[in-house]
Formats: sequence, structure tokens, C-alpha cells
Amino acid sequence: MNIAFGHTNMDLDCLGSLILVKKLFPQYRLVRSKLIHPAARNLYNLYQNYFDFLDPKDLEEEHIENIIIVDTCMAERVGEYLTCVRNSDPKIRIIDHHQIENCNILGAVIEGGRVGANTSYLGKLAMMQGIKLQSEEATIALTGIYADTGRLIYENVRREDFEVCAWLLDMGASLRLVKSFLEPIQDDDQIVTLSQILLSMVTREIQGHSILLSYLEIAENIPGLSTVVEKVMDIEHPDAYFAFFYIPKSKTTFLIARSQKARIDLHELLHVYGGGGHHLAASAKIINRDGPAFYEEFLACLESSLSPATRAENIMTRNVRTIHENNSLLEASLLLEEAELTGVPVLNNNEEVTGYIGLRDIMKGRKAAVMNAPVKAYMSKPAIIASGAVTMREVERMFYKHHIGHLPIVEDHKLVGIVTRWDYLQYKKRQTGNNQ
Repeated sequence: MNIAFGHTNMDLDCLGSLILVKKLFPQYRLVRSKLIHPAARNLYNLYQNYFDFLDPKDLEEEHIENIIIVDTCMAERVGEYLTCVRNSDPKIRIIDHHQIENCNILGAVIEGGRVGANTSYLGKLAMMQGIKLQSEEATIALTGIYADTGRLIYENVRREDFEVCAWLLDMGASLRLVKSFLEPIQDDDQIVTLSQILLSMVTREIQGHSILLSYLEIAENIPGLSTVVEKVMDIEHPDAYFAFFYIPKSKTTFLIARSQKARIDLHELLHVYGGGGHHLAASAKIINRDGPAFYEEFLACLESSLSPATRAENIMTRNVRTIHENNSLLEASLLLEEAELTGVPVLNNNEEVTGYIGLRDIMKGRKAAVMNAPVKAYMSKPAIIASGAVTMREVERMFYKHHIGHLPIVEDHKLVGIVTRWDYLQYKKRQTGNNQ
């Protein structure tokens, strides 16, 4: 017998992967986990006939020749299946989009790709083979991709994710059904937990990053905690969020983390505690540790482990064109035309930034026929400036608050650079890489 399965506590991406494995490798039987992630239960209940799952216990008397494992490469996440494979020495093929260099399943052949969802990798294989799907199968797969990519807006999303989504829509996937399966926070316990977190969470700046933290003691494990964490992330929009859920009677802590920056590598941070996941989404289960003590230990780890956030001085343009406040509007207009700029900082006799003159300001002087008037009479003031130490989150806030697209950077009252819209947008583009 040949079998295929995913990680324990199967989530939507795991189910999406398995439905495509069933089409790609029809000679393989799918095996289900005893646990279904709360976010995936509705889809599983409606579509379980399409999977035709075996129970892990069904494997005990079978001779297993080949195994395909999807959406994980960690032995501890597939133990419920492997313990039922007896008197067999199967070949194991892993198809995973996580960090496969941490694989600890011995003898496995590993493949995968840097895509937002594991379902996308398998979907690309199915596309290349010209496989046809039923609309229900396409809906299952599309739900898996949307779930694991934050509806295609997470920063780990790649072109392949979009291509596979388009193909699944062509196969008849229903966006209405996908949306219904992704509706968050429906259970009463989840709603109560969300309210408790919103009342008790704290924000700390660590190495220039805005880090959201919450610590909550619970009587027992609550299904769907990751869904609650996702909702908090959507509401608060921090650089990263670490949610601690501690069960005192069993001395067990569930740590669920989300990040918006590749520089805050959650897989790397939580791997130390036996956890794992993506760069931007990971979790860990810590047992036999006092919850408050572990919380403080982890905060200390963050302080020492996080790379400093990108600051204005790291991305600013250093050679800045300027104009004196006593120069005329005509001179300013000629300077902007020659330099192909939309505006420049304005300096006084002490070379301090006193304002900013842009094309719109000059246009006002031209309409009033006073192009010989001094720049200081029409420049935008007071000057909105910042130091090179401000983080990109603060730069973004100043851009939006003051409706500007330029931020002169000043040290010791002297202009040392400027962050423009272009600088900011290029930084945002690079955030999917390793330079944030």
C-alpha cells in the first residue's frame, strides 16, 4: 500500500495539499489525523467524502511501500501515523514549503519551494500535468492557499500562488465558499479570549521593532487560538505579535507568533523551544515550565536575539539638493526643473532646515505673479524633520500624519539626508527579502 498524509492537527493548507496529492498520485490512499484544526473543521465536515481518508489504525496490518508527507518535515508532527506503520521500510517523499533544512525524518527525499502555501506548490505540479479538478476539489485547494497566505497578502506570497489561484478559479473554485470557510472568530470561547487579550496586551519597542505581547492563563486548551491571534494581528498591526497561553494545572504554555518582517524570523526564534513554522508564522508548545517565568525568559531572549530595525539613516538619500530661504521662487523653480525634482528642503543662514519648497508652493507664487518673492514666503513650514535614528514605522507614521512624501533627516541641527517617497517605497518592496 502507498499512503499520503500531512501533519497532525490538519489545517486548511494541509487539506488543500492532500486533495491535490489525491489527484497527482491516485495510487496513494490518504490518511487523516485524529485532530482537525478548528479553522478547518467546517470544510472537513462538508468535504470529507472527497478525501476518502483512512484512519491511522487502518495501517497497522498493512505493508507500506511508499509514503508522501505534505506540509511538514518534522517527525514529531507525524508521529501518530508513523507509529502505525509496522513491519515496513517505506520510501518517504516529503513535499513541504517550510524550512526543509530542519527536516528530522531520516531517509526522506525532500522537495518543495518558497511559496506562500504548500497547496500552491502541488497546484503548480497539477497545472503542469494538465490535471482536471472538480469544482469542489478546486474550492478545497483555493481555501488552503487563501488561509496560508492571508488571502494573498502575506509577504511570503510568490507569483506561483497567484498562478495556482487563477487556475483553481478556472477549475470552478467558489470564492463565496472560500470566504465562508475563512470567516474568523465564531466560537464563544474565541470571542471571550479575544476580549481578554485586547484588555491585557502590551506593546514594547525592542531593537526598534514594535512588538505586541499578551499573556493569558487558561483552564484548558481552547480550539482556534491561532485564529484569535490572527484577528489581534489584523486589529493592532504590530511588527510582530507573541501570544502566550498558559495552563497552570499542566504547566503547559502555548506560544503563537506572527510577524510582518522577515528580519523577525519566527521560525528561528521558536525553533529553540521545539517549535517551528514559517518565517512569519510559528508556534511552540512548552511543557513543565512555569508560565510567568518562561514569559520573562522569552522577553529577555527577544532583547538579545532580534536584529535592529531598519532606521531612516539606513535608507536615506545622502546627497540632498537644497535652496536658501532668501532665494526667489523663480530660482527655486529653475533648480527643481534642472534637478528633475518635485521639491527640496529650505535652509537658513545657519544651514538649518526651516521648511520645504515644492512645485505646488511655487505654483501659488506663479498664479500670484510674484516669482521674485523669497522662498521663505511660500515654503511649507514649520519643517517636518526627523533624526536618522527613527524607525521606518515612525517614518511611515509621519508621512501619513503630515501628508508628506519627503522627510529631511537632521543631526546636530544640520541636514544629513532625506527620506523620500521613492526611498520608502523601495524599502517596502525589499521587506519580502532579508534587508528589512
